[in-house]
Amino acid sequence: MSVTEFVGVTEDKNRGVTPNGGLYEFWTEDSAHVYLHDTQFRRLTYQPGRPPVLELEFVYAARWTPPELSKTPVVVFRFEDVRLVERQEDQEGHDCVTAHPDSPPGQVELFDWDGADLFTLHTFTLYLAFHAPRAKVTVRAES
Repeated sequence: MSVTEFVGVTEDKNRGVTPNGGLYEFWTEDSAHVYLHDTQFRRLTYQPGRPPVLELEFVYAARWTPPELSKTPVVVFRFEDVRLVERQEDQEGHDCVTAHPDSPPGQVELFDWDGADLFTLHTFTLYLAFHAPRAKVTVRAES
C-alpha cells in the first residue's frame, strides 16, 4: 500500500497532514494556517490524461482569511495519478441552494485522508472519494 507524498505542506508532525486531522487543518511549508472549514469549495477539475490529475480549489471569505493568507486566499490541491472511486451530488443540497441563495453550496464538512492514499471530501452538495499517490498544495491570489 502506497502512502501519499505531500508537497507544499509543513514537515512538522504537529502541524502537517495526518490521518487523524486529514486535510481539514494543516500548515503549508511557508507556515500559513489552512483551515478548510473557513473556506468554500469552489472548483473541481479532472484531467484524464497520463497521469490523471484532479484539482480542488477552496477560497476563504475575506473575514475568515488568516492574516498570512490575506493576499493569497485561494487554496489549491493538485492530486496526480488519481483513481476516482466515487462521486455523488447531493440533490437535497442543490435544492436547498436553489431555494435559499445564501446557503453555503461549497461548505466543507470533511476532507479526510486515510494515511495511505485514499481521500474523501464531503461538502454541502458533493461527496468525492479517490486515490492519489501525490498531492501538491499551493496558495494563490484570486484570479
